[in-house]
Amino acid sequence: MRKRDVEERRAEILEATIQVVIERGFGAIRVADVADRLDVSTGLIHYHFDSKDHLLAEALRYAADGDLARLHEELAAGGTALERLDRVFGLYQPAEAEPGWMLWIDGWGEAMRSPELRRISQQLDLAWQEALEGLIDEGVEAGEFCCDDPHGAAWRLAALLDGLGLQVTVHDGLLSRDELLRWVRRAAAAELGLPADAFTRSLAAGAA
Repeated sequence: MRKRDVEERRAEILEATIQVVIERGFGAIRVADVADRLDVSTGLIHYHFDSKDHLLAEALRYAADGDLARLHEELAAGGTALERLDRVFGLYQPAEAEPGWMLWIDGWGEAMRSPELRRISQQLDLAWQEALEGLIDEGVEAGEFCCDDPHGAAWRLAALLDGLGLQVTVHDGLLSRDELLRWVRRAAAAELGLPADAFTRSLAAGAA
């Protein structure tokens, strides 16, 4: 089997595993469920992944790599620190009809029992926090922001995004995505020494 064929098959298996995990959860998934989704044998799954734990860990890593690729695209897209920070907020929040947050919520729970899943989850959380901190540092250096604790501000904003994102995903109708983004922007403005409406004013200026 050619290397490209192997990589494509692995990606296909990982994407199917992610979908089955979103539907069933890490605790209930079987290798047979993934095989059934792809209409292949369990032997083919085990050819690429030697155990269910290996399969689940690689699926979570695959999802994390995809999220981080999208994050780096936003960071590289240009604009002021404020504009890029707001785009990162939009990327971080749960999107309409996008079940990826269900994977991460279930993954956080499973990470308490799986050292490998805990390492992957922690790496992703750190990457998002570091991205926020880097943008805050850039904004301070450029004179856009006034913040004497970029590290702590980044963690507080990441925690707020996580907490509100969980509510939006798990408790349907309790909190809207618009409310989540509005509250995160207001908290960020307070952290960065900006007017409460700084983000909405920036969006309005960009649209003009």
